[in-house]
Amino acid sequence: MSQKEKVTQHIRLFSGPEHACGYLDDKIAVSVFADPSLLLNNDLYSELSRQGFRRSGEHVYRPNCPGCSACWAYRVLASQFKPSKSQRRVLKKNHQFEVTLEPADCFEEDYQLYQHYISTRHRDGDMYPPSKRQYSDFLFSEWCDTALLRVRDNGKLIAVICLDVLDDGLSAVYSFFNTSPSYKSLGVFVILKTIEYCNKLQLPYCYLGYYVQGCSKMDYKIKYKPAEVFRDKC
Repeated sequence: MSQKEKVTQHIRLFSGPEHACGYLDDKIAVSVFADPSLLLNNDLYSELSRQGFRRSGEHVYRPNCPGCSACWAYRVLASQFKPSKSQRRVLKKNHQFEVTLEPADCFEEDYQLYQHYISTRHRDGDMYPPSKRQYSDFLFSEWCDTALLRVRDNGKLIAVICLDVLDDGLSAVYSFFNTSPSYKSLGVFVILKTIEYCNKLQLPYCYLGYYVQGCSKMDYKIKYKPAEVFRDKC
C-alpha cells in the first residue's frame, strides 16, 4: 500500500512525567508516548517516524516540552548526500574494516562492546552501570524490523549501530564502539556507512534522531546534509 493509500489512524498519546532535560541546562522535558496498548507494527512506526517520533525499546515517543521546541527530528537525504572532506578522510582511514548489515539479535559479543562503551564514555549517565536486561530493553522490540550494522577489524568487533528498517529509510537508534585511541572516528564512520546502506537498499532517508538547538553534543548531526527536519509539536 502506498503512503497516499494509507488509512488515517487516530492514536492516543500519553504524556510522561516532567524531568530535567538531558540536553539543555535549566530546561524541563516532557515526552508523549504512543498508546502502549496499541498493536504497533513496522508500517505504523514508519508513519510515526515521519511525524517526528522515535523508538526506545517497545515505546514510541516524541518530545512535547513546555515552552520549548529545540528538538528537531533530523533525517538525511541519502541519495543527495556527499561526504565532506573530513568525512572522506574518515572513510579512507577506516576502509580496511569489514562492514556488514545483519538482522538484530542479542549477541554476547555485541553486549560486551556496549558494556565497554557505556563504562568508558558514559559513567556519569543514567545508562551506567549497563546490564544485559537494560541493553535488550533499550535497543530491541518484538514488533520492529531492526538490524545491526557491525564493523570488524580482522574479525574483532569494534563498532555497532542499531538501525530500525523503516519503509522509507534506516533510523539510527544507538551506536557504540571501541573507545581505544588506536581507533579514530568510529561514530562518524558508522553513520557514513548507514547512509551508504540507505542508497544500496534504495531507501531515501537516514534518520539520525533529534538535533537539539543549543546543545553542542548534537551539533555533529548537521554535518550530514542535505537534510530535512520535523519541528511540529503535539
